[in-house]
Amino acid sequence: MSEELGVSDVAIAKRCRKLNIPRPPRGYWAKVEAGRRPKRPPLPPTAEQLFIQEARKPVGKNLALPKDSEDLHPLAAAFLEGVSKSKLSYDKKRVNFRESPLPEADISKEIASRAAKAFHAVLEVLEPRGIHFRKSQSSYDGGHFRKGNDRLYVKFEEELEDVPGGIGRRRSAYGYREPKTVPCGKLTITIKTERYGSSKGKSWVESDSSPLEVILAEVATFICKHYAEAQVRRETEKVERERQRVENEIRLKKHQEEERLRKEEEARQKHAESLLNVASQRREDLVKASEWWQFYNSTIAFVDEVERRWLATQEKQLATEQQDWLVWARETAKGLCPFDSDFPDPSKDGIFDPEDVPFGGPYPPIRQFPNPPSMPEISAPVVVQQGYGASGFQSPPAPKPYPFWLRHLPR
Repeated sequence: MSEELGVSDVAIAKRCRKLNIPRPPRGYWAKVEAGRRPKRPPLPPTAEQLFIQEARKPVGKNLALPKDSEDLHPLAAAFLEGVSKSKLSYDKKRVNFRESPLPEADISKEIASRAAKAFHAVLEVLEPRGIHFRKSQSSYDGGHFRKGNDRLYVKFEEELEDVPGGIGRRRSAYGYREPKTVPCGKLTITIKTERYGSSKGKSWVESDSSPLEVILAEVATFICKHYAEAQVRRETEKVERERQRVENEIRLKKHQEEERLRKEEEARQKHAESLLNVASQRREDLVKASEWWQFYNSTIAFVDEVERRWLATQEKQLATEQQDWLVWARETAKGLCPFDSDFPDPSKDGIFDPEDVPFGGPYPPIRQFPNPPSMPEISAPVVVQQGYGASGFQSPPAPKPYPFWLRHLPR
């Protein structure tokens, strides 16, 4: 395993101790070599699995509020102190409490103590299960229950109820007056996944049929269930990501193998084409050399004939200009002889064994003789662009006429 992972056995042992992974005891591999099947100790549950087990434990049907003589949780005590010191809002009935490390509250000061006790009861159930109330890192965000990246915001509210026969303040100049309202004295607890936004969340309202102790148990159960499901979802997503990673790795390796085979096949084809090109070029050089040899012989024969005629008509006496021309003509004709370029050289112009050529080169040399006049070069085809994007009609150039006079040369 150490060779496969590229680390030492000591590093693997340290990682196993850190993750609480059991290792084979002394004598385990000796028993395996002897043909026995020793029992493997089961893997301990991970921290995530332990959290799910704790979160799924039943909370109970109700949560008892702490007595007045009991000390509140530090966060609950800070919540009570903050609400008690806050000023009343515009309606002069409730406190609009907004502090970043604590839950929001729209309640009267008369039930602030009950709200703090309710907050204390929920914290006492959630914190042992690994769900803590965190302070916000931003001044625009409130305190929240947090586990990983999942957040739940808590808000305590107290509704206003109408007073029978009561008349409130004048609403407008037309004489309309609002009904007189007072705090109802019942708590409403709202849980939302977002502090701002359109998410409605879930609310529990205290009533005679649903006392505060019962709805607190429902709130704690809802929060535990929410985080347990979120953890299961993260574990499922983690397994899915790992599966996709393995599949992507397999596809990548398959693609790399196909790409390697394709490049090897291209290299083999290129190697074979290069060998064929060398053999074909050497055959063409042989034909070109023979053509140049014929041109050389015909040119020398022509120069000798010119000299013979001049001597026959001038009593075997040549003028200086004629002698210079003959020297120039023979020097020019000498450049047409393939033997002046050391042709043929068996190492450069002969046959070769393809098996002796290393794969990928270097390849045997070639001369690449220029084409003689009897073998004119064929120009590349002209591609005429038509349709969308064409700059206009372009007619291909007319081909050059074949030199038919070459047929009448002496062989």
